[in-house]
Amino acid sequence: MLTYEEVWDDLLSALDEAGLEPFDVQNFIETGTCLREFRCFCQVPGASTGSEIKTEIAFVWDAVMTAHSVYGLEAPQPGFSRSMTPDFARRDGFGNALELEIKYYFPAKNFESAGFLTRTVQNIIMAIVDHQNFPEVNFEISVAPDHVVTVHRACAFYRWPVPLDTERLKLTPLCKEIARVLHALHHSGHFEESV
Repeated sequence: MLTYEEVWDDLLSALDEAGLEPFDVQNFIETGTCLREFRCFCQVPGASTGSEIKTEIAFVWDAVMTAHSVYGLEAPQPGFSRSMTPDFARRDGFGNALELEIKYYFPAKNFESAGFLTRTVQNIIMAIVDHQNFPEVNFEISVAPDHVVTVHRACAFYRWPVPLDTERLKLTPLCKEIARVLHALHHSGHFEESV
């Protein structure tokens, strides 16, 4: 099984091969549970710094995945015999896959346009992708005491399953898809950026 470091290294290499330059690359670790999290952002090459049209790619990696990647799926747990290991930990495939979360951020100036933007973004993405991960669109809003609705953030996202029981990940086709979606969003003419 691949390690956490191999996964993000393969992902960054694939983004580079797709012509995307990752920025704000982040690795987090929650010390109490040893949960690890990776995330990075990409935008269309040549886009202005601070462009609202960008993508975020992230995944989480729990302590069980770390144990499997270091010791293997069949490694006995300390103090336990093989017969005492819970069934869920013995299943074939347990811990050998993760999900990439892919978010496409886009500008949304007012909540009244949310329906139009949702349909537009979903249509742009679905015209490019050839899988059934239909994107969900989310708007982060706040409502002031005078009932004025402000949109703080808007994104479309889907999850992509990644098998970890290979030598190296082949993520270049996915990253090329991400690049095509970013270009389509950027050049669609539907988004007025505030930058």
